[in-house]
Amino acid sequence: MHAGPGTERGHAASTLDLIVQPRVVGAVSLATDGYLVAQAARNGRGALRVFALEGEGVSLGRYHLAPPPVAGDAVLRWRRHSGGPVFPAGQGFLGVSLTLQHRSALVAPDPLALAPEQVMNRYVRGVLAGLQLLGVSAFYPGRDLVTVEGRPLGMVAFEVDAAGALLFEAIIANRQDASILPMLLERTDPGGVVRVAVRGPDAVTSVQRLRGEALDVEELAECLRRGYEERFAVRFERRALQGEEARRVEVAAQREFADSSWLAQRAPREDLDRHGSVTTQLGVLEAHFALDGDRIREIVFAGDFLANSPAIDALERTLRGRPAEASVVDALVHAIFGRAENYLLGLGPLRTVADAVARGLPA
Repeated sequence: MHAGPGTERGHAASTLDLIVQPRVVGAVSLATDGYLVAQAARNGRGALRVFALEGEGVSLGRYHLAPPPVAGDAVLRWRRHSGGPVFPAGQGFLGVSLTLQHRSALVAPDPLALAPEQVMNRYVRGVLAGLQLLGVSAFYPGRDLVTVEGRPLGMVAFEVDAAGALLFEAIIANRQDASILPMLLERTDPGGVVRVAVRGPDAVTSVQRLRGEALDVEELAECLRRGYEERFAVRFERRALQGEEARRVEVAAQREFADSSWLAQRAPREDLDRHGSVTTQLGVLEAHFALDGDRIREIVFAGDFLANSPAIDALERTLRGRPAEASVVDALVHAIFGRAENYLLGLGPLRTVADAVARGLPA
């Protein structure tokens, strides 16, 4: 599966905001996306945000367990709104986020017109077109990566919130490349809480390596604007968050997206003494849980999968108090993710969830 040529004509032309942030701290970036998603849900106005995070760090997917902090280490850790694997971020990388009223908004008026597995294939097309304008022949082979000649250049993921609004996210390797990820994790995760595939410098690439020079944020934003306009018959209006909007974002950054709340929402827990894991298409799925006799007392799923967070919350909540049996888990997974608005991607068969739980049960 890949993103092919052509312009999407299934929906009337839209006007989106273009927001460019050459320097933004992690919590403010997260809060900005949260605000823009809420705005899209309320008034239907989408936005394309292109930004550079301050600092050197790693971007955890929504469902990774956050490693304990390491005293004195300068490697920052951000938890994305979307799931998917860990990827380097911050210094040497550029970020892209697209917020829309619903997951099919640039294609059709029906929110469910695009199947979940089609969402990234569609919205990555603007990114690919923009990179093409820069002389970078990027390709989307499917799943979570953007590649050039088979070597990862960036990653993509998406989240759909409880109101149905979409956040599509991308990280582009600019001056640095993804081969630095193991080194970053050695410094910030010496206990190995997060598991990643190791890729050497020859197996990945960056814009600087491909073009001989890196991009600045404005250059990328302009090319992505043109790319999305060409592929989706939309137009953009440049603006910045100011006044009351900026104040709301700052408050949310402090209250909702500080490390003590947002990052720590999924972390290793001693009370969840059962653990099962399964290798998946994107990496790993882990089930951390505790039992009361033959029933599940509490459960947390972690790893590299893509899912809408309301559905994962519902699954973990619904499993509490249920019999710790693979058949029970599998039935609940199929009931929740059989609904058209929900999705769970990157695992393979849905049965994989029950398999992860089964591997953590007593022999």
